[in-house]
Amino acid sequence: MKFTKKIAFASASLALTMATPAALLTQNAAFAKTTTVKQATKVKVTKKTTPFYHKDGSKFTKKKPYVYGSWKSTVAYKNTSYNVVKTVTIKGAKYYYIGNDAYLKASDVKVTATKTVKSSSTSSAKKASTSSSKTTSKKTSSTSSSTSSSSSSKKTSSKKTVTQIQVTKKTTPFYHKDGSKFTKKSPYVYQGWKSTVAYKGTKYKVSKTITIKGSKYYYIGNSAYLKASAVKVIASK
Repeated sequence: MKFTKKIAFASASLALTMATPAALLTQNAAFAKTTTVKQATKVKVTKKTTPFYHKDGSKFTKKKPYVYGSWKSTVAYKNTSYNVVKTVTIKGAKYYYIGNDAYLKASDVKVTATKTVKSSSTSSAKKASTSSSKTTSKKTSSTSSSTSSSSSSKKTSSKKTVTQIQVTKKTTPFYHKDGSKFTKKSPYVYQGWKSTVAYKGTKYKVSKTITIKGSKYYYIGNSAYLKASAVKVIASK
């Protein structure tokens, strides 16, 4: 009788010990779910001039300068503001991607606007925790489902992304993200150049493709969009 009680007590202790890590994992996952981070959306140049960089960390050169519309330069000027598409790390240093294949070094600018985004790191932890508790047959089902998802994502990723366009009309308006046009009172401004329209034959780098009120537009950076029907795609990846 005493022997049986000892076995029962030992089994209960073992079960309790094994349950603790799972409980901690659940708590950690729940904590991670609420994590939020601030992401830069706009920066301003703080130095007299600062180089434009490529994604490999090399600078634009006089032979191959940064080109935006008809404006060309190897550097950005003090107090010029740029919208940030994303923040990246290149060779251990932080950079801000401003569109049109150009990056600015974080140490050369100051952040003037941010947005709060939620961290998505929790999902994988939950999935891993759930998968480990499933039976062998459910794991097989989960694996085939993952494979299917993988195939689907591969198919999606094979779709080409537009990277450069050229204006095909004599003139075409610059649009805001709500679909409204730039006006003479508030024109599109880029490094001292002001206009409400883009001109035929001008090429623009594309940061992303979006739909506004049912129509396709290309985002060319600095809060400006061009309508897909007024341009032609000349490069994609």
